Amino acid sequence: MKELEQYNYDENIIEQIIKMDSLRFSNPTKVIEMACEFKSFAESRNDLNLVGYGDFYIADAYYTLGEFENSINYFNRSAREFESVGNIYKRGGCLNTLGILYATRGEIIYALDNFKESTMLAEQSGDDFVAALAYENYAEISDNIKDSNTAMEYALKAYNHIIKCDDNPRQKSIMIIILTTLAKLNYKFGLFSEAKSKLDKIEYIIKEFPEERPCIDYYITRLIYTYKMSNSEARKEEALNDTINAYKNTEYKIDYFLYIIDLLHFLKRIDRKDILIPLIEDFDNEIKDMDFPYIQTRILDFKISLYDEVKDRDKLFEELKRYRKYNNSFRLINSSSIRKYISIQNSLENSKRANELLKEQVGIDELTGLSNRWRLNSRIEVLLSRAYTEKKRYAVEMLDIDQFKLINDENGHHIGDLCLIVVGTALKAIECKDIFCFRYGGDEFLIFYLGYSDEEIYDIASRVRENILEMSELRDLPYIYVSQGICSGNPMKKTKVWDFSSQADQAMYMAKRGLGKHIKIINYEE
Repeated sequence: MKELEQYNYDENIIEQIIKMDSLRFSNPTKVIEMACEFKSFAESRNDLNLVGYGDFYIADAYYTLGEFENSINYFNRSAREFESVGNIYKRGGCLNTLGILYATRGEIIYALDNFKESTMLAEQSGDDFVAALAYENYAEISDNIKDSNTAMEYALKAYNHIIKCDDNPRQKSIMIIILTTLAKLNYKFGLFSEAKSKLDKIEYIIKEFPEERPCIDYYITRLIYTYKMSNSEARKEEALNDTINAYKNTEYKIDYFLYIIDLLHFLKRIDRKDILIPLIEDFDNEIKDMDFPYIQTRILDFKISLYDEVKDRDKLFEELKRYRKYNNSFRLINSSSIRKYISIQNSLENSKRANELLKEQVGIDELTGLSNRWRLNSRIEVLLSRAYTEKKRYAVEMLDIDQFKLINDENGHHIGDLCLIVVGTALKAIECKDIFCFRYGGDEFLIFYLGYSDEEIYDIASRVRENILEMSELRDLPYIYVSQGICSGNPMKKTKVWDFSSQADQAMYMAKRGLGKHIKIINYEE
């Protein structure tokens, strides 16, 4: 263990630490016994660093045993002890694991706090490995709370750190985890070639280093990508079988619950209830006797929806009773996190308002990241002028979310905002030098096309529609359906942008009435 070299401990002490580390998964009860004796020895020497190691392995053993309260208490102790002696590496490990523990309990605010502190600590110390772990964990939590932009930012930071860790024996295994996260996020953003590149890198690592085996998260990500991109039914079935086998061979399924939830939604979407129902029952049995009310509530929420769909009233009633029990437990655990969240929100409110004003001034919509009306007004005349002078076909698309008010009323404005972010993400994926996307206001978006035929525009609009629907399902949101009205033609010198956009608006309302299956293209009329 390289971090021990700087302390000049004798071989007997180092051997005891290595022994505890080697038994952490196979015999956690023995580790607790050894760590308690080790801690007593450390206290007799007044060596707070070694006391920290004792508390660390007690915490780690309780984590393996699923006793989260004890684990959190001991990890907090060891983090303080390592801080007092300047053991940055082990303190970073404590903070990372605390973040994972809080996330598993659903206490997302505490989880993000610990991951954030760990990243800052790692950056200050120059420890690339701890930084990679912290950024990866932060990325996964950000993805869980539907903040895909932050998730992508932190996953890229994690990758930039892990590639510098050639001398760390765990580099390749952590790199596989980070590449899997990047592949998943690229897929969500519609960046399919980037997703394939990350999956190819994982396969290269597996081939070059046979001792490195991917986990269930990789198989689930590859499965979803294969179903999207492959035309081969045989390849799809092979990917599905590989994923189910990987699930069965996964010992600590709870560690991959976010990916397993993705798998459940995917199986429901492709209507494979023959696999879905036994799998969700298996996972539920795996965790039902554990103290995971957050995860249990999410699984039960999915089961209730499933049994309601298949009209199994007996099972539906039983799951509703369990849901109430777990939901009450989760609300009690989460109440302190909510109070902390409110405090943080209040303290950040002034800086948030200032940031929103700055975003507006530079022409970026704060929520979706698209250009806003300020930039639209400054650029649309230039776009139209280009279409006329370059003799290019010009089109304006008006897009809005169907029944958006109902989504807000039934699910809350936070979910409505997440739906707008999904639309913005899908539109950003098609932007290029001849396609420009803007958030016009509310749930309305404008897209400008230069030099595209009606057939090409229809294909692009259909792809946007499919990606929005798919992302809404992947992110566990209400299904997001959109209406798209497009006005296409060749502008004259006297043509105004309003001439196209007003007709696109009319086409959108025609689409809403089903006159075009929610995509309606009309030719520009002067």
